Amino acid sequence: MSMRINHNILSLTSRRHLNSTQNVMDQAVNRLSSGLRINQAWEDPSGLAVSEKFRAQIASMTEAERNANYAINLLSTAEGALSVIDEKLIRMRALSIQASNGTLTSTDRSYINTEFQQLKSEVTRIANVTNYNGLYLIDGTYSSGSGSSIKFHIGTYNVSNEDYYFVNIASMTASALGLSASTLTTTASAQSAIDLLDSAINTKDSQRTSIGSYVERLQNTILNLQISRETATASESTIRDADMALEMSTFVRSQILMQTGVAMLAQANQLPMLVGNLIS
Repeated sequence: MSMRINHNILSLTSRRHLNSTQNVMDQAVNRLSSGLRINQAWEDPSGLAVSEKFRAQIASMTEAERNANYAINLLSTAEGALSVIDEKLIRMRALSIQASNGTLTSTDRSYINTEFQQLKSEVTRIANVTNYNGLYLIDGTYSSGSGSSIKFHIGTYNVSNEDYYFVNIASMTASALGLSASTLTTTASAQSAIDLLDSAINTKDSQRTSIGSYVERLQNTILNLQISRETATASESTIRDADMALEMSTFVRSQILMQTGVAMLAQANQLPMLVGNLIS
């Protein structure tokens, strides 16, 4: 075996292995402390790119789910108002049946008509004041003939009828329901009011059915978003999250290698001294 003093190759080799071990240990510490396998782009460039794409999708799905919940809240507000209007229309129809009875006097009908007109005014008032976050829902602002609609964006992209759609809600004022001229002052007008109320109730029921269908659709959308987000999160976790057991094993192995490496470096640095002993 040749022995040299100008270049200690064994020392250089030991230092190189120590540096390599130190790098592995540093990476293990970073991963153990952050919980992430990828902390810098150079650790896995392609994995980072795919992971960031998943993160963007996950954030978008979270926001889309929030949008869908807002939409349900909006429709629930409209549905709640329509349920109150429903009660008014049912009572108005009952009053119309009562006023159609020929045993009543004109005075009797005037009393009944007073309540009828108050209920009709209340229907219009409810329609005009019902709003969600300042959006007036059942006064005709967003009816199909108004030229305006409410956009529900409940997807992660920008494709019409897949990621968003537009909703119209008909006006539920007494006038829009065809009740503006209805009265119970005579038997004939009371009988006419019955037919008008049947038509108004059908219109109201049609709108409530439409709202219920939208809510059901949104609930299914939320479920689908939740499943998709779970899947995307699992994929992103597989790429980006650290395997803590593996990283702990790597860290312990690196510690042992550091200890033995330092010991070997010390031995390598003593070789030139041995050459000196030969000379002396």
